[in-house]
Amino acid sequence: MQIPWRAAPRAALSSPLTLLVSLVTALLLSFVVAAAVMHSAASGSAAITYQQSQLCAESLHPSLEATVPHDRVPGLVRQVGEAVSTRPHLVGMYTREQRTDFGGLPTDAKFGYRPGATDHLEVLEGGGKDGLWVPKSIADTIDLRLGERGMGGRLPPVTAVYADVLDPLPAWWCSERHYIVPNILDRDELATAVVWMPSAESFAALPREVAGPTDVTVRFPSDVPRTVDEAAALLAEGSDRVEPLGHLFNRTVSPLVLAVENGAQTAVNVRSAVLPLTLISLLIGLAGIATVTVQWAQRRRSELRLLWVRGSGPFALGGRGVLELGLPLVVGGAAGLGTARLLLPVYAPSDALPPGTGTTAAVAVAVVVVLSVVVTFATAALRVHRMFQVAIRGNRLRKVLTAPPWELATAALAVWAWNRVQNSGLATTTKIGGLPRIDAAALAFPLLVVLTAALVTARLARWALAASHRARFWSAPVAQLAIRRLAAAAGPVTGVLLVGVLAVGTIAVGTAIAGSQRTALEVKSGMFTGANSYAQVDPETSELPGSLRGDSTIVGYVEQYDRTALVVDPRTFRDGAFPFEIDPALLDEPLRVGISPRREVTLPGLPPINPSAWVPAFPKLGKTGWVVPVDRIEDRGDVGSWYVWSQRPLGELTRALAAVGVKYRNVGEKSKAVKGLPFLTIQWTFGFVTAIGVVLAVVAAIALLLAVEVRRRQNALSGAFSTRMGLGPAAMLRSHLLELGAVAAGAVVVGLAASAVSSGFTVPQLDPAPRLTPVPEVPDVVPLVVSTVVGSVLVVLVAAWIAVRAARSARIGELIRG
Repeated sequence: MQIPWRAAPRAALSSPLTLLVSLVTALLLSFVVAAAVMHSAASGSAAITYQQSQLCAESLHPSLEATVPHDRVPGLVRQVGEAVSTRPHLVGMYTREQRTDFGGLPTDAKFGYRPGATDHLEVLEGGGKDGLWVPKSIADTIDLRLGERGMGGRLPPVTAVYADVLDPLPAWWCSERHYIVPNILDRDELATAVVWMPSAESFAALPREVAGPTDVTVRFPSDVPRTVDEAAALLAEGSDRVEPLGHLFNRTVSPLVLAVENGAQTAVNVRSAVLPLTLISLLIGLAGIATVTVQWAQRRRSELRLLWVRGSGPFALGGRGVLELGLPLVVGGAAGLGTARLLLPVYAPSDALPPGTGTTAAVAVAVVVVLSVVVTFATAALRVHRMFQVAIRGNRLRKVLTAPPWELATAALAVWAWNRVQNSGLATTTKIGGLPRIDAAALAFPLLVVLTAALVTARLARWALAASHRARFWSAPVAQLAIRRLAAAAGPVTGVLLVGVLAVGTIAVGTAIAGSQRTALEVKSGMFTGANSYAQVDPETSELPGSLRGDSTIVGYVEQYDRTALVVDPRTFRDGAFPFEIDPALLDEPLRVGISPRREVTLPGLPPINPSAWVPAFPKLGKTGWVVPVDRIEDRGDVGSWYVWSQRPLGELTRALAAVGVKYRNVGEKSKAVKGLPFLTIQWTFGFVTAIGVVLAVVAAIALLLAVEVRRRQNALSGAFSTRMGLGPAAMLRSHLLELGAVAAGAVVVGLAASAVSSGFTVPQLDPAPRLTPVPEVPDVVPLVVSTVVGSVLVVLVAAWIAVRAARSARIGELIRG
């Protein structure tokens, strides 16, 4: 047997299109596999980043807190310094509020010291660092002047007046919020801002009258981790560092414990959810490799027959196929790996990858390349065997694969997955604050519906094409020729249709569910908080500061047992509340919200109300409660609490209130109101589903163009004869447009319909926070439909142009002889 090795690489260059298609197919296949690995790992990193945005960056490293007698503070600080001398750390010391004499009116004050504190304060008067820094709130109360010494001269002189630190705190202060921001609600009116001492020695020397119990904190500033591995390493290292000091302190604060667990769980959730689709894409990609190999064998038929006659067997000729197509497969695999890494910021929620992710992706791509080479070898050998060694009609393997009703199996799986969807797609968590496990089977439901629709469509198309010989439309030759060409290429047509439906449906499903989760988190957070930001104020605050008018409002909140009510100002409520649909006239009268009982109710501070008007939901109240106009109440002081709601960021709201002397507390903002990681996990999962859909769309487009190219000679011969019979160029173009457009339109219509049905059922059920309103909804799909149609039209135009050009440039004599 002769082994045809030497001429293979050079011969491969004679078919550049085959090499290009083989390379692109391997690139896409390797991209999908590598992207799946990187996307799953990046999801864990994104989860860490999200949780850090909800925490204080300076307290990510485990830290220590204690309350000790004042005279023990120097010794405690010394022990800490000796134990962690090799690691930068910040020790904060804070007394409790005590009656203090600064030489004028007596006031309450607390004293503190933290290295570098004065570098992170806004100086209003003075600025010397060798004396006391007094907050403006205290200075204005007692008419304090620079240079004065309190407690009969036993305190250092006042050298600066600084602006009180307001929420939201800068990163340097956030870990100390409990000690530096007065919380009037918890500590009554004794709560004050901190008077900063110039040194640790001066703090230790405070007069006994103002010392008393002292709070000590030890923080370890560190680089913010970007990946789960970095966060776990910081947690482990920090825990080992503070453990020897644990017996000296009352509390060890380790907010990263839950964050690391949730980050790791997120990576597992996303990996388990994208794995089935990745495997399906892998099978489709390998089928594409086999198709390219078949096309190569058809182009090489004459040469392969010559080699066969000379003694080369199926295995040798299969090796010939590997020699010609193997290099493009390897190059495509490497290019797919590089493309996946390069486009990571585009398709993944984070560009930070844990160590070893690149190696894992490279190994996965290597396995894919090996599988592609094996498929190429096997396909070439079997094709040669079928062409030259056995004389059978049809493809036995194809019949075996297409005979079973696979759509029934996928439909059964879809029904099973639907039962899982009805549990919200999330398993119950057993830990407070923990992340529920994503049910991969539930998330697969819409994709199984699309796959079932694709299989049914392919089978119906195959039956229709098999029966198309009965069609008689010779009065419309454009349509008749299009039908005959479709019937002659039934295999490629059904393959393109199958992949096209999968592509369109996958893109639509991914876009719809990812968009619904993004919108649901935004709207649920807004309806839960009532506004973009809020701050509790005293009942006496009945008018908004001038700087807040137009985008803020004042609301009252009443709660008794499980009954709640809002007191609103109809004139300004819609300015500051989270946007929602309501007739403004309804705010002028009491309202019953959602499932609240239809009867008269009495709540503290409110008159008896029995509203006739009803709304399904309301900001802050959700689906139950009552709304009362502010002009219906008699005394604002009887209402439980009052808040300023604003559309502005929290920082702008608190600065505006502080600027006019309005006292506030209990601040919050929409972005931190709802734990969004379950929403984001589903969003990231279906974001990758969308990316896979785009890859499948590219595969479908390439398959359509390749089908046209494979049948180039047949189309050219048919077109040439049609032209000789009087079919004009325009009619020929219309015929090809009708042929290819039918395939593309079928894929688009079925894909969009299947995704609309599956998404319509799935989106309301995939609700990580079902107790919050509203239920997730399918977003606007018009942009997706338009972009899908435009892309399909462009592909059809290109494919039709290739087919018509081949027919018009063909020489009929050479085609007949060939």
